[in-house]
Amino acid sequence: MFLDVHEYGQINYVIAIGSLSSSISLLGLNTAVTTLVPQGHKQIDIQANQVILISATVCAIIASIFNWILGLFVMGMAFWMMSSYELLSRKLYSKYAINIIGARASQLVLSIILYSFFGISGIIIGFVISFFAFSITYFKTMPQFSKRFDKITKEFKLSLHLYSYNLSNALLLYFDKLIIAPIYGYTILGYYQLGFQFLMFFSMISVSFYQYLIPEESSGTKKNKLRVYGIALSVIITILVFVFAPVILKVFFPNYINSLNSIRILSLGIIPMMIASTLNSKFLAMKLTRYVLFSSVIYQVTQMVLIVILGRQFGIDGISLSVVIAMIFQITFLGIAHFRLDKKNEQNI
Repeated sequence: MFLDVHEYGQINYVIAIGSLSSSISLLGLNTAVTTLVPQGHKQIDIQANQVILISATVCAIIASIFNWILGLFVMGMAFWMMSSYELLSRKLYSKYAINIIGARASQLVLSIILYSFFGISGIIIGFVISFFAFSITYFKTMPQFSKRFDKITKEFKLSLHLYSYNLSNALLLYFDKLIIAPIYGYTILGYYQLGFQFLMFFSMISVSFYQYLIPEESSGTKKNKLRVYGIALSVIITILVFVFAPVILKVFFPNYINSLNSIRILSLGIIPMMIASTLNSKFLAMKLTRYVLFSSVIYQVTQMVLIVILGRQFGIDGISLSVVIAMIFQITFLGIAHFRLDKKNEQNI
């Protein structure tokens, strides 16, 4: 690995700021597009992209005050996200996969190359180039931009709920870094982040299930068996990661051996993350966004409190454990809500 632990923590801190800023600029419109386009809402994707151009520009200007490269990062990530979600909303799954994998792969290659010339700034530049290169779908909609926002205005309530959820989800992914770095330092953040990256890598499966189920169930297709398969797969992956984590670290990340317990603890989060993703997709397809929002708030508050309490007592292991416990609280709420909703529907039949 070309970064030492301290640098790895530092770059993740910077990326967390940029990613959180970009998520704020999305205003929930990425998920709104994925939910509404399969239901036959026309032109809503065009109008959503118009709004994103404005909001992303504002957030980029604010972020550039701290670092001019972050401004480009914010805009590039927002355009790329809207491109990806539009492909998903139209069920162009192969193009969606290419857009996601292509961007991530090019980010890795460009970051390694540009780091050699520009250091940490080179890594951010690599991300920026990749984001813009894979935002073609967004750029193709620009000639259709107009002054009309009636479709978005009509779905403002749904978009607002989705924005609350998306922002909560962004906080889930990035806000912990903004707390850990000032309290525990970049080195601790670096060790923790490697374990978290393992969780995020394998959570791509749960995210894929979640993103696939939204447009499918929004158009009326039920996928209950797929949910069961997804949970079963997450159990298998958790066991494999737990068992083979020491080997992976020794071979590929020998300088990060202190992350072993963190990786194993965070791997336990793969299962509740899959459960949360499948339940959230169902609630979003039914436009019951309040359950998704409340569950996200429960997760965030629980994690933030436990990062401070468990982190001070058990260090990296405690910080990692806070993620898993917070997820358990989240899926408990979602499970109860789902059970009550099913029971209510049975009574109405």
